[in-house]
Amino acid sequence: MLKTQPNPLVITGAASGIGADTWRRLSSAGHELVGVDRTPVEDFAGQFIVGDLSTAEGIAAVVEQLPEQLDGLVNIAGVPGTAPVETVLAVNVFAVRDLTSACLPRITDGGCVVNLSSSVADGWLDHATAVRQLAFCSRGDLQQARELVEDAAYLWSKRAVRLLTEHFAAQLVGRRVRVTSVSPGPVQTPILDDFRRDHGQDKVNGAGELLGRFGSPEDISAVVEFLVSEQGCWVNGTDIRVDGGLAAWRNEQAARVAEEQA
Repeated sequence: MLKTQPNPLVITGAASGIGADTWRRLSSAGHELVGVDRTPVEDFAGQFIVGDLSTAEGIAAVVEQLPEQLDGLVNIAGVPGTAPVETVLAVNVFAVRDLTSACLPRITDGGCVVNLSSSVADGWLDHATAVRQLAFCSRGDLQQARELVEDAAYLWSKRAVRLLTEHFAAQLVGRRVRVTSVSPGPVQTPILDDFRRDHGQDKVNGAGELLGRFGSPEDISAVVEFLVSEQGCWVNGTDIRVDGGLAAWRNEQAARVAEEQA
């Protein structure tokens, strides 16, 4: 659906890493933008809101400053599993859920929401009941959320993003607002060392060696650009894995082991 007067796209996590590369790419492509992050970006190409998405009050303050009409929302803000469990859930799950809900009345027909998940979330449907409980857990019931994620908060948070993507897409089919997610593998960003500590240095470094390199923010932002464009207008309710084939390789190895043990 072509728009003669485009409205802004909101990009969270715009200060660094994938978020920073995404806003630069989308700005170069001619999109109007609103950036959101706790850290200000002096050269941001558009309106910038300094805000904290880890609390309901922070989200409300951000939403209050948004334009009345939007072309979409790109939920990139996130924290690694080295952060406290409460922070991982607040930013990676509840912020995605609550900011999306708050922005949807402002997103015009033909608009979109793009969420940043992770390739570690593959297989989330095998845990769908628990993932749904987490995704719709009250912010005030952190004890229930802690019990659901055990000691793998990042993994479960990204599973919840996958579920929320499908949930919102299903709810919005009649409104012609698309919801998709992108799942990177290891990406060379400032928090890559956090992933080494969280997932294991050998596992993360081994992935880079297997693939020849880590992913780059440009690899991910290119897919986001496609998803928010007219060319992506028939992609809805699904996840695009952008991991250089890492998950496919791991799945194949696991299948061979299972065959040998059968």
